Amino acid sequence: MEINIKKNGSSIIFDLEGSLDIYTSLDLKAALEEHVKENGLSVVINMDKLTYIDSSGIGILIKALNYVQGLNGRLCVANLKPVIEKVFKVSGLTSYFEILTADQFREQYAS
Repeated sequence: MEINIKKNGSSIIFDLEGSLDIYTSLDLKAALEEHVKENGLSVVINMDKLTYIDSSGIGILIKALNYVQGLNGRLCVANLKPVIEKVFKVSGLTSYFEILTADQFREQYAS
């Protein structure tokens, strides 16, 4: 998996590409811990180019949400492909995470 990070004021966007799974989830965890240290940040996990997610990936996203909220920040996921959105729905995560559509993502975080 490739992780590209963009900072814009109090927002940090993590663009994920490839698979978020047992082999790559710790990479995302490390990137989040390295770049998200301040209180009140808005963190966006952009999944536009994510092709696969497994339970390890979901687990890291839940830990990331708790971590960011512990810093009084906001974490949302954006641009879920239908297959990944289905995983979120089946897992009951759509009520747990703030999910941005492509239009919402562009409006709020277009650079």
